[in-house]
Amino acid sequence: MAAIRSMLITASLLATAAAAQTASETIDVIGRSPEEVRQEAQQFVRATGVGDDGRAIARWVEPVCPHVLGVSADIGKRVADTVRAVASEAGIRVARTPCRTNIVISFVGDGGALVRKVAEKAPGRLTDVPAEDRAALLRGDAPIRWWHATEMRTKDGLGTTGNEAPPFAKLDGPGGVPMAGEVHFQYNSSIASTQMVRVLKAATVVIDVNRATGMPLDSVAAFAAMVSLAEVGPSEQPPAKSILSLFSEDGPRDLTPLDENFLRALYRLPLDRTALAQRGLLVRGLLNPAKRDEN
Repeated sequence: MAAIRSMLITASLLATAAAAQTASETIDVIGRSPEEVRQEAQQFVRATGVGDDGRAIARWVEPVCPHVLGVSADIGKRVADTVRAVASEAGIRVARTPCRTNIVISFVGDGGALVRKVAEKAPGRLTDVPAEDRAALLRGDAPIRWWHATEMRTKDGLGTTGNEAPPFAKLDGPGGVPMAGEVHFQYNSSIASTQMVRVLKAATVVIDVNRATGMPLDSVAAFAAMVSLAEVGPSEQPPAKSILSLFSEDGPRDLTPLDENFLRALYRLPLDRTALAQRGLLVRGLLNPAKRDEN
């Protein structure tokens, strides 16, 4: 079975590698008003779904350690190396090997069946999946599905659960945020701090080989990198100038400059801010990709 799966990956995902597109999309400012440019940046951030449920945005604070299942060792290394390269370019810490896995990318023949099995056998692993996304994750037909596990920490980075188990040994740790009235703000030089932060503890990406047939392996790996490194949500209308539109007609085949700037801005964000404030900072990051936000 492993040999057949590896052959399928090699034959199908690499079939169109020669036709892979070179992404060159940026926010075009020539002949456009500042407001038009800002609206495009806002639309990009909105389409990613980050922070749109009112929860502060989560990101990795521990070094990332990707592991790939369901393919041969050389293909697995190629995919994992892509994730590591994207992370490094975005300023995300990458663990030195050998390391404790916190990102799992699985190539399977039926992505939906695998997710449903996880939901049945280990429902705690899907605790952080928003209710509105659960149906698509379990019953949808997306070629790639993903979800994250998060943890609440104090502003100084100390965990609140005392659970030191590896994230894939126990993925059902607390992932919620304080309810209305329970968030305590601290004001310093007119900046409001929530005193609590959300961090990513684990990411799972499931790639349905049959539904991804015809896509270049490197494109699929880039998509997996984007959704494992950022808490983006599934969408029927993903950003047009993004690897998230890989399966749309004429979608980019690699991370675009907007994707890269988005990840850099995401990993410059102060975590102890409200989702609304963080989304505003992400827009600023897209408009001024070379400028570091000091907040």
